[in-house]
Amino acid sequence: MILAGIHAVKHALESGEPVAEVILDRGKGGSGKGNARLNELIQIAKKRSIRISFRPRQALDRLAEGVPHQNVVARISSGKKVDFTDWLEALDIEQQPLLLILDGVTDPHNLGACIRTAEAAGCVAVVIPKDHSADVNSPVAAKSACGALSRLPVLSVTNLVRAMRQMQDKGLWLVGLAGEAEKSIYAMQLNGPLGVVMGAEGKGIRRLVGEQCDELLSIPMPGCVESLNVSVATGVSLFEVVRQRSGSDG
Repeated sequence: MILAGIHAVKHALESGEPVAEVILDRGKGGSGKGNARLNELIQIAKKRSIRISFRPRQALDRLAEGVPHQNVVARISSGKKVDFTDWLEALDIEQQPLLLILDGVTDPHNLGACIRTAEAAGCVAVVIPKDHSADVNSPVAAKSACGALSRLPVLSVTNLVRAMRQMQDKGLWLVGLAGEAEKSIYAMQLNGPLGVVMGAEGKGIRRLVGEQCDELLSIPMPGCVESLNVSVATGVSLFEVVRQRSGSDG
């Protein structure tokens, strides 16, 4: 995974993320002199014994894939790949886990933002399909996730409907957010082991995915817009769960 930009790389270095390499623009003086912010990154990386290398700007442009890199990118170790079935088997259902399930979120900005929101809301994992999803390891998704990718498992599954069935067999109750649903999310008790299913804005969750949900809910929108950005809708939904579980009325 690639992180791009001074802020993102500094956050990764200071938070203890598994940074394998810090790569800087060779044209910016080599040693980083003349740029205090880059030089600070070099010093932090040296203290953590992280490899530092210098490459032409064009190489950084390719690695960053369009994300403004400010002359620095970092390569993050992906670590051990987590198998969904093994992870689910080990899940302690008595802890009333909260999961986020994303269907058809193909924009990496939205994917990263949803993962960041899921981590903030205390989700134990995010589940995405191998197809019909943005690349979770892209620099854009990583930047939007703002470090959450190193703290929260993102589980990729071949068949999302089958994975949902496995979750239900484990004891999770799955609620899908759909604009056409008659029942409001605010009228539903959202305690207990729960998976919240979100689809892409405009298209929403796919038919078979919606049919597999135990309940379909909607977010009341008295305004004129027809749908919310998926990352915004994810935040509204997950933090309604947080509100209910905290016992807060406001």
